[in-house]
Amino acid sequence: IEMYDNALHPLRIETLEHYGDDFSSTGHLYLARIPGISEAERNEIIIKMAEAGIACNVHYKPLPMFTAYKNLGFDIKDYPNAFDMYKNEITLPLHTLLSDEDVEYVVESLKGAVSGVLNKEAAPSQEGCSE
Repeated sequence: IEMYDNALHPLRIETLEHYGDDFSSTGHLYLARIPGISEAERNEIIIKMAEAGIACNVHYKPLPMFTAYKNLGFDIKDYPNAFDMYKNEITLPLHTLLSDEDVEYVVESLKGAVSGVLNKEAAPSQEGCSE
């Protein structure tokens, strides 16, 4: 957890605090939020992580996004805060067999995936260019 915190906080990736003066997490999940990205960009980052051999996930999908709740008339548009917390959240691997080298690989892969997704958006279109 500390290695993730130290590596990700300077990148302005938001994480949940695991330990405080009056609380302590079991440390079974490492949720990271990447401010400013869309749900589609988040999903693309997860795909890039999978291509690097890293299984990431999204936890805590808002209830109105589940079919059963949609069928009851719930609409995610009525819960903008829940959607805002969901759309840019990625759960990184965290378990007892994760080595320091594994964490370094996850962090470097995440940096590359985020950079690739964000820079793709900023890259000028090559359409119509000839060499």
